[in-house]
Amino acid sequence: MNALGTHIVCELSGCSPELLTDVDGVREMMVGAAKASRATIMEVAFHRFQPQGVSGVVVLAESHISIHTWPESGYAAMDFYTCGDHTDPWLACDFAAKLLGASSMLTTEVKRGIAQPSGQYTHVVTRDHETQQLSA
Repeated sequence: MNALGTHIVCELSGCSPELLTDVDGVREMMVGAAKASRATIMEVAFHRFQPQGVSGVVVLAESHISIHTWPESGYAAMDFYTCGDHTDPWLACDFAAKLLGASSMLTTEVKRGIAQPSGQYTHVVTRDHETQQLSA
């Protein structure tokens, strides 16, 4: 299958509430995740909400990674989308789960940008609802 990109939707549970509310720490973790995936960082934008929570995006030459956190629930919703053969979004996903201290990770992988004979593009879910229990 020839796809333009790989998109991983990731649910991280059991994360450290302290880490999830620290905008500087989340930004640093996301930049590290982008580097771990061998992506090229173009821009970084993060915001800390009151009383808690962080949202942010790392724009990549190869696409983006994003995060939204709920410290009160120990939960982070993340997207890892990269294009090209030299990047690996799974490396970023694993990096983030480890640094946030997640106890479990639920992922769905989607191959995107698959050309059809009609000239339209589609996507295919290639790994659906895969759950990993992680060690703390």
